[in-house]
Amino acid sequence: TRYAEMGGTCRIFGKPDVEHFEACLRALDVPRSKVAHVGDSLHHDIAGANAANIANVLVTSGIHRSGLGTNFGVLPSDDKVTDLCQREGNIFPTHVVSAFRI
Repeated sequence: TRYAEMGGTCRIFGKPDVEHFEACLRALDVPRSKVAHVGDSLHHDIAGANAANIANVLVTSGIHRSGLGTNFGVLPSDDKVTDLCQREGNIFPTHVVSAFRI
């Protein structure tokens, strides 16, 4: 941030920082083995959950939809998901869904 560049001290708290995930576990008072983080960003949601050793679910109808070449609610092939994960820095989710519906 600009403030840090000027010599100020910044404390960043949020995804993908592990402390963010740890704080959520403490607030929920639930063991990590009973939790899954759900999100559409490999870099924020999936990378953060992986770093915190939390199961995670990549929602493919989100921000990576165009990179996967799919439409909302359509689950891309395993090959497309693998290719995207490799292109984005070898960030792999533990689970994949296309979308959640009510």
